[in-house]
Amino acid sequence: MAVSAARELNDGDVVFVGIGLPNLACNLARATHAPNLVLIYESGAVGAQPDRLPVSIGDPALVTDSLAVASMADVFQCYLQGGRIQVGFLGGAQIDRYGNINSTVIGSYAKPKVRLPGSGGACEIAVHADRVIIVAPLSARSFPATVDCIT
Repeated sequence: MAVSAARELNDGDVVFVGIGLPNLACNLARATHAPNLVLIYESGAVGAQPDRLPVSIGDPALVTDSLAVASMADVFQCYLQGGRIQVGFLGGAQIDRYGNINSTVIGSYAKPKVRLPGSGGACEIAVHADRVIIVAPLSARSFPATVDCIT
């Protein structure tokens, strides 16, 4: 999944990226065929060039050698809502045939089997990025007919 997603990125793309599979795909693309990707993380790292895969959006590896470190509000308002993001990279625990993403709960919302991190900025990214790439772990559970919760 990460290799296929990495191939969707072009050198020079400005990418709003999170942690997990999207992060792996972006950094794979940067290391193989798109060294000029501009990675922007929700935490405010702009032009991040991590030398290892960060474990969270607050990982110090994201700000080392970044072009800038901005506030979360600036990243969303100036970059995302300002139309400067070519690719929004989203991940989720479940994706259904309609493109609905679940990153909230597995099971019923009232009594979930698992509570997930939630949407973060995914809704804004999906609306404002020029193009959106969605990834999930390759398993039958990740691609149900309908998601347990539409995030």
